[in-house]
Amino acid sequence: MVLGRRAVVMCELVALLALVVGVVGTVSASPNGEEERNKAHTTLKVLAKDREAKVVDLGPQGSSQGDMRVVNGPLYNASGTEKVGRLDLFCVLTDPADEPGETAQTTQCSYTFTLPGGEISAQGVTLRPELSSSSTDDFVALSGGTGRYVGVKGEVRFRTRGDEVSIAFHFVR
Repeated sequence: MVLGRRAVVMCELVALLALVVGVVGTVSASPNGEEERNKAHTTLKVLAKDREAKVVDLGPQGSSQGDMRVVNGPLYNASGTEKVGRLDLFCVLTDPADEPGETAQTTQCSYTFTLPGGEISAQGVTLRPELSSSSTDDFVALSGGTGRYVGVKGEVRFRTRGDEVSIAFHFVR
């Protein structure tokens, strides 16, 4: 009976300790989970410049479904001083903005970023004034990777400023 009572008291103490640790952990984290979210996100920034771009007009003369934009070029570190990789992409025109009131053409794009340690793939829909022009600010989804990027999840944000495109990968776990 005494041994049984000691075991019950010990279990109660362990349960109380677990409760205290849980409460302290909850209080130390921010109420909206921002601290945890920040730990789970990583950002990698690169810069695309000196790109080669070509529009392939496949259908009737002028913008039509199926026309393509094909781009390649070097990637640089965020400051633009050191070459760190390569960008290859193609976009297929899915909506040529041929209806009244439409101001942007819609394309479905596939991207491959070759970086030290592997490749990152991304895809998504982008809007642009014309197939020959870059999109201005877009987000697309990461769809996979190789090497050190196997299993990546997240998104890529593009910001075009003149002849340069700032690219920010937002990885999530």
